[in-house]
Amino acid sequence: MTLGQDLVRAAPSAMALKALLQLEPLTAELPERELIQQGLEVAQATTDSCIGYLHYLNDDGNTIELGVWSAATRGYCTAVYDRHYPIETAGIWADSARLGQPCIHNDYPNTPNRHGMPEGHSPLQRHLGVPVLEGGRARLLVGVGNKASDYDAADVAVLQLVAERVWSLVRQRRSFERYLDMERRLQRVQEIAAVCGWEYDIGDDRLHVDAMFARLFRSGAGAALPGRLAQLLDHIVPADRERLRDLLLPDAAAARGVLQLTCRRADGREFPAEFKVEFRPREVGEGMIAVGIVQDVSEQLEVEDLRRRAEQDALTGLPNRHRLERLFEQGSIGRRGAQRGFAFFYLDLDDFKPVNDRHGHARGDEVLRIVASRLRHAVRKDDLVVRLGGDEFAIVQAGVGTLAAATALAKKIVAAVAAPIVLDDLQVEVGASIGIALRADLRGGVAEVSAAADRALYQAKAAGGRRWVVESAPATSAPPSS
Repeated sequence: MTLGQDLVRAAPSAMALKALLQLEPLTAELPERELIQQGLEVAQATTDSCIGYLHYLNDDGNTIELGVWSAATRGYCTAVYDRHYPIETAGIWADSARLGQPCIHNDYPNTPNRHGMPEGHSPLQRHLGVPVLEGGRARLLVGVGNKASDYDAADVAVLQLVAERVWSLVRQRRSFERYLDMERRLQRVQEIAAVCGWEYDIGDDRLHVDAMFARLFRSGAGAALPGRLAQLLDHIVPADRERLRDLLLPDAAAARGVLQLTCRRADGREFPAEFKVEFRPREVGEGMIAVGIVQDVSEQLEVEDLRRRAEQDALTGLPNRHRLERLFEQGSIGRRGAQRGFAFFYLDLDDFKPVNDRHGHARGDEVLRIVASRLRHAVRKDDLVVRLGGDEFAIVQAGVGTLAAATALAKKIVAAVAAPIVLDDLQVEVGASIGIALRADLRGGVAEVSAAADRALYQAKAAGGRRWVVESAPATSAPPSS
């Protein structure tokens, strides 16, 4: 027998009050298992039943997760936990889940088509089941059985009240668990990344830092956390304190900021830290609140330094071949504004070997450093100068679509390199031979374009050096700059 909502609402207030009083101690702070177990005991007691169960409906909508019985039921019911009990094979005890409304069976053994029950379940004489609906489908199924007298609308109302209250607490508990899980994950991320969160009330000079502060600054578990800006500044080297003050000035609170400062741990050791801050208005009253993080960036800087050294020529400070190849792979080279075309210069020094042979490698290294400096000054900021190795260099002229622009830079480079180089009491002269390849984009890759420029360089060398040759266009080569 099913009951309508109007009949359900006819429950006597005394029974409802009794149930509510027994549910009062239940809070979302209790573990979920304890919540549903205590709620089930209330359901059985307030309906004067001998049997009680609470089962979840799985997200698939087709199976029930069997698992919670009242303490009295477990005394003579040997049904076992089943995470996916099929609704289609369940007996009439699951009708409330199928129909989405309370169901009463006051003569269970003689009810037609009652079908089966979970193996080991105790016999039912009378049964009442109610669902908890959410989003139009049943999520929770609560049932009681074997009351001495028939179940009626009063029992339905009380059981529905208990079921709804338990489900509400379970949802709150699950939200709380997700929050705790997120908090634990965030704390773990903070520990791994060495990050401390902080909040500063600018007007009241009130600072709050989280527990990671003690770990970050090695101040010890018993040490007091800073509560004022001046106390935070004590952990920063004097030379950087004013910079943090400036970052937190009220008139600077229109945006956000980032600073890298040197901090000092409790044992006196210093470490680089990054302060990130953004500002928001106070919830009540006027003024601004600064919210941010401070992070130990020692490891990041070490990694960046290793990467920089791996991609930088130690002698000249220019990017090396590895850096050139990586930029090509990333597609982050050659473009200038909307213009994607570029010119690739392959440059080899003329008359450099005699400098090494006659004056030594130390003087030769100095010549390479001076040439590298001249090349940097000859190009625009968007262009790239690379030392490939030995006395070979490469230049990527960004955003170039015409032969005229490439040859203008080639002329400038040949003249710059050819200028006399003074080394203390010694003056030497070297020249530059250049092969140039023009490309519309990076699709050919660094290997293809450098090979093309190298072939043009060979032609420039064969013609006597101190000149440039454009790939497949020997007529554009220049006579010696002398």
